[in-house]
Amino acid sequence: MGRAEVDLAVVAAALLPVLLRAAQLGVLAASLSPACLFEASWWACLVGVFANYAMHGFIWTQPKTFAALSAQAPLSALGGHPVDVFAGLEVVAKLVQGSSLLLFLGAAGRSAAWAALWAAPAWCWAVLVVAVAAGQTLNLAMYSAIGNAGVYYGFKLGREVPWASGFPFNVGLRHPQYVGVVLTLYGGLLVLLCEELAKIYFPQLVLVWAFMYVAMSAMEQVNSEGQELEPPLQHTRGLEQAGYRPCGSRGRPAGQPPFRQQRRG
Repeated sequence: MGRAEVDLAVVAAALLPVLLRAAQLGVLAASLSPACLFEASWWACLVGVFANYAMHGFIWTQPKTFAALSAQAPLSALGGHPVDVFAGLEVVAKLVQGSSLLLFLGAAGRSAAWAALWAAPAWCWAVLVVAVAAGQTLNLAMYSAIGNAGVYYGFKLGREVPWASGFPFNVGLRHPQYVGVVLTLYGGLLVLLCEELAKIYFPQLVLVWAFMYVAMSAMEQVNSEGQELEPPLQHTRGLEQAGYRPCGSRGRPAGQPPFRQQRRG
């Protein structure tokens, strides 16, 4: 089983408690219903959530265009380097996502979510703690390992990215940060599930949100020319034998991007 398949297996396993809880509450069918596709408010919220990943897709496939735009107002106000501009835009995108979600829920939805939190059984909270702890450990470890330059596509935007072969790249996952974010999303959904939120198709929103990370993972497995990137090499010795240095992009063979890049969740 390849690393990408391991990612999918972990994500699928993490969804099982959510499905079990939905079945216990009698909202499994409602939580998987395609009726959400006919709700304008659901689509409006989804657009707000998706805007962030559309931005990442644009930057991944058009890094030179983004770099040029970053040097011009108003984007230049966010930083002096495209990586810094990207990081600033990420904050803006997260605010848009949060605002979209709050507007979608409305007062009634927020009240239902609060009640669901109090009503969730102990096992749901235990799964939440494990999922969030594991997910955010992977997320924060990514920053520690490769910094903002690696998280925000630095190798495509002209900034040196440090090599990393330790945690979280040594746990068998191809995209540890993305897996971590999905674990966090599923953990949150588990304790928020209730009949009221199922009626407005909140579970489907979270499931599609998680799928966006699967799509981003697939996109980042190929370069701008559509060529598949090799999976990460695990050991420093292997990197050196391949002509790489443990840290810094200058030690890579010509034309080869680093594999240790992921964006923030």
